[in-house]
Amino acid sequence: MLMVVIVEETRLVNIGAKPVEDYVFETILIFQEGSSTVVLKGSGAFISKAVDVYNALVSRLGDSVELVKVDIGSDRFKGRFKSFIAITVRKKY
Repeated sequence: MLMVVIVEETRLVNIGAKPVEDYVFETILIFQEGSSTVVLKGSGAFISKAVDVYNALVSRLGDSVELVKVDIGSDRFKGRFKSFIAITVRKKY
């Protein structure tokens, strides 16, 4: 018996100091390379920018992208906790 397992690749985009449009463009390129799921992750001061990137992506791609889930939490970084948001989006085909 032959068993086929399909593994969906998820790529991470860390949101930082670059302009919002750079991250939107990077996400679109990832979708064009064949990945169907992307996580937009913003930490600390870049949490609101991650939300801005998601909104700009939806504005640009419309119904061809869907929100899968939103995770919020904190990571330990240099002995302190740093809040984050992770927005998972999927490309519809």
